[in-house]
Amino acid sequence: MNLDANHCWDIMQRRDTAYDGVFFVGVRTTRIYCRPSCSARPLRKNIDFYPDSLTARNAGLRPCLRCHPDNILPETQLVHAITAYICAQQHIPTLKELSAHVHFSSFYVNRVFKSQTGVTPRQYAAGIQRERLEELLRQKHERITDAILDAGYSTVGNAYYAQSFGMTLRDVRRGGDGWNIAFGIIPTEYGELCVAQTTRGVCRVFFVASLTDAQEQLKTTYPHASITHDQLNMQEVLETVRTLAHQTSPNAEIRIDIRATAFQLRVYDVLRRIPVGSTRTYMQIAEEVGNPRAARAVAQACAQNPLAVLIPCHRVVHSNGAREGYRWGIAR
Repeated sequence: MNLDANHCWDIMQRRDTAYDGVFFVGVRTTRIYCRPSCSARPLRKNIDFYPDSLTARNAGLRPCLRCHPDNILPETQLVHAITAYICAQQHIPTLKELSAHVHFSSFYVNRVFKSQTGVTPRQYAAGIQRERLEELLRQKHERITDAILDAGYSTVGNAYYAQSFGMTLRDVRRGGDGWNIAFGIIPTEYGELCVAQTTRGVCRVFFVASLTDAQEQLKTTYPHASITHDQLNMQEVLETVRTLAHQTSPNAEIRIDIRATAFQLRVYDVLRRIPVGSTRTYMQIAEEVGNPRAARAVAQACAQNPLAVLIPCHRVVHSNGAREGYRWGIAR
């Protein structure tokens, strides 16, 4: 795996267990190394990425006692081999092709992969292909058709069929170019919330440390959009979000405009129907979206939630009732 720091950091933010063992996260301040899915949340400026545990140990780091990065199960190692092969291909490999590569039966490959990741190898490969297409579009290909074919799609129609909801392919290519995004910041008892919206609705809600932090995060997500701090005209939306955060008006309506896959949208719809004061487990959410074995995929959807508070991923807990993590910190 090419250890692109930004890509590794994004995987860390998602706590993507599919990358456990693919690379390791070293924390300079504590002198430990972790799995990418570790619940520890070090600051970006304090971490380095390593291709294997030996390299991390040679750098003077010791294994994390929370996530035990050296205890990678054989099934997990198999998944790593499959994901590495998928990422190296331009096309979506067939189950037969993956089976031949790792020397296990197609049935076993499909079962182990799905149990470890919550999705089938084909679904995982389709996600990688979509990410590749989005990256190519952001690199400003002359034509959308060129980017689609370079991403490995056999036809233009297949790319549009597999597209995530929200931004169109043209929007992705433009990086938000032509979009007008207004944002404001509202204090809550849990910290300051940044609320950003397009003309269609709220597109991002996230906790921030400062106005500069809010601007930087929005610019990263929408690099070519026109982003304006408009506290005055955002006041009504900001107050609505605050009432939702403080649960003083839990049924308040608000228009949203987000990019998400079909699976993520189903998860988010279920999350928004969890009553105030109640919780659900990842398994229960997976059952409600019609895929009881997709608990890990549900956890990843929660980790990628673009709308803090509005989509209450904080109401999802581990099967034993414990909180496994929260995108904006367990303390919150």
